[in-house]
Amino acid sequence: MNVTLNRRPGWKPLAGNVFAGLLAGIMTLIAGISYGALIFSETLSGYLEIGIGSALVSAAVIGAVLAWRSSSPIIIAGPDANISAILALLAASVVSGLPVQASREAVFSTIWAVLAASALLCGCFLYLVGRFRMGRWIRFIPYPVVGGFLAGTGWLLVRGAFKVMSGAPLTIADLPRLFQGDALLHWLPGLLFALAMLFAVERWKNAFVMPSLLIAAILAVHGWLFFSGIPVAEAAREGWLLSPLPSNLFSHTLRSLQFGQIVPSLDFRDMGNAAALLLITAIVILLNSASVEIATGKEMNLDRELKMTGLSNVAAAPFGGMPGCIALSRTLMNWQAGADSRLSGFVSALTCGAILFAGAPLLSLLPRPVLGGLLLYLGLVLLLEWVYRGWYRFSRFDYFLVLSIVVIIAFRGFLPGVALGLVAACLLFAFHYSRIPIIRHELSGASFRSNVERSSRQQNTLQEKGESIHILHLQGYIFFGSAYPLLLHLKEKMEAGGPGGAKYLLLDFGNVSGLDSSSLHIFSRISQVAETNGVQLVFSGLVPGNEALLVSAGCIASRNAGADCLPARVFPDLDYAMDWCEEEILREEGVETEALPATLEDHFAELFQKKGLWAHFRTYLDRLDMEKDAVLFQQGEPADDMVFVESGEVTAYLELAGGERKRLRTMGAGTVIGEMGLYLGTPRSATVVTERPSVLYRLTLKNFEKMEEEHSVLANMVHRFIVRILANRLAHANREIFHLLKD
Repeated sequence: MNVTLNRRPGWKPLAGNVFAGLLAGIMTLIAGISYGALIFSETLSGYLEIGIGSALVSAAVIGAVLAWRSSSPIIIAGPDANISAILALLAASVVSGLPVQASREAVFSTIWAVLAASALLCGCFLYLVGRFRMGRWIRFIPYPVVGGFLAGTGWLLVRGAFKVMSGAPLTIADLPRLFQGDALLHWLPGLLFALAMLFAVERWKNAFVMPSLLIAAILAVHGWLFFSGIPVAEAAREGWLLSPLPSNLFSHTLRSLQFGQIVPSLDFRDMGNAAALLLITAIVILLNSASVEIATGKEMNLDRELKMTGLSNVAAAPFGGMPGCIALSRTLMNWQAGADSRLSGFVSALTCGAILFAGAPLLSLLPRPVLGGLLLYLGLVLLLEWVYRGWYRFSRFDYFLVLSIVVIIAFRGFLPGVALGLVAACLLFAFHYSRIPIIRHELSGASFRSNVERSSRQQNTLQEKGESIHILHLQGYIFFGSAYPLLLHLKEKMEAGGPGGAKYLLLDFGNVSGLDSSSLHIFSRISQVAETNGVQLVFSGLVPGNEALLVSAGCIASRNAGADCLPARVFPDLDYAMDWCEEEILREEGVETEALPATLEDHFAELFQKKGLWAHFRTYLDRLDMEKDAVLFQQGEPADDMVFVESGEVTAYLELAGGERKRLRTMGAGTVIGEMGLYLGTPRSATVVTERPSVLYRLTLKNFEKMEEEHSVLANMVHRFIVRILANRLAHANREIFHLLKD
């Protein structure tokens, strides 16, 4: 999906996109260096050039690929704060596992390999998720769990910001050290800068607020150094500025790499951090894409973003790039600055690439308090969003979950926090899903019937005894948590007995998407309770997968087994299941299910109460003697007659795609077929087929019109009779709708 935002001809849009791209490139440079400093702090500070080079590679390669192939033309991409927070844990963990006597070349090459492998792993993972359209599954992670993860990365950013500024992390053990004079002097300006950005960005929602503050802060630090008489080299040694960097970071990295020195030292904790990295990257892409959609009003293709981000990470990996993705704040700044084409993304990527190859010494002028302050600002934004504002947005339980994940991440590490979040996600899903009732509708045979038209006597019997048929329309995905309440409910119904007790329990699975194996025990118990209480269990609408599971649990017999192998009966849909239950009730009550031999005049005696009317009516009819499986009406053909059934049985089927049929109604002796098409003048809505040899009488439209001309009294009586038939059907449909709505 290619989107063009307000593209205008002329040089002004071109200049606007170049300017927006340069601005985004400068912000990407500063952010990327901050992330590199975050990863390479404390014991890894001597390898900072790897982190900065890796960040610039990602900004150039990932930024260029997504500028070219993203579903939005204004995307700015590169390293991300959340991802960098996890990378910092991964890099520190890997280095801590190296031998104490490891050479500088071994440490350098191993860290480079960790960053490159992380980008490759993330790239492959993201591409596969997008390729197989699994991006929507990320949305199933409960929002509070996502909030807990992001708030946890916010805490890691805050803690890392203090390491960047003062060399000491924000921990209880290091608090005394942080408040010593020299350390305090290094992190306090960064804290003030972060608070100033929080206030200014919230107060003035403008694209230029953050760049202006960053530039002002950099100039302020250099102004202070100048007036204090502190040389640049001395400021770097004292921790105010970054250490000097080689002029060409890319070639320096290639010269320093020694692949033979790479030490494989992954352990379980490292693999856990790598898994957390994949999860956080996917979540960040989802949230950032959604935020860009909301801000710009233009839809993005999430699966495409995942694939393209994956490919861009794979492309950056051979050059030592760290994992990256869409940069939300820089993309929105790019858009607000006037960008409306892909040019701005290419300019941003080119800017970072130029610094990577030729301008690294300029980066040594960046003050650590500013870089740390930027990290601190990003961390505080996440904590404010999910911890402070979450108090007003979440339920108390969800907020407690967010807070628990943050606390676990802060005191036990990110991997235990992710584990807690995933376990909580499963429990939350099970808890909330179990609260959705699996009983969609609960009816009885008195209010719901099969599509078989029966005689008045049969209908009265079914109305009287219909309460003994208990019908449950089930829905959703059934597992133990949702199936257990069903067992309790049905047990009460089956053990009630008496006139209102269930004799036939019909479970319709037409709207059931699946069965969990944990629910099979429940259905086995339902079968046992039904057998104990003399209740006939009937299943309908089972798809092959659900049917196979119930067969394996012993609830029903397989299709090639005899029908009486198990007490439960199985039918393809609810209509046939209801038909069987009704036939059983009629048989038990001694009501003939086959109509007694009768003439058409006997069936419609109430229509021809006036003497001689039948003889007149008979002259307008044509007799049809039809064998079994003969087609009376074909769906879609013109309707120019209606048919009265004297004997036999016919069924109306709806023709479906693929040659399948669905039974609409079965009609026996004394019924009328085709009256709606004749009255409305519409094509046949169904195909009608004889179920057994039948004797029918046809009234054509031509003869009906002739009757109206020759015998208006007879015609009016037929009209009233048809209206009564339609009214009875409508009344029955209304009763069904009433019970469905009431349920």
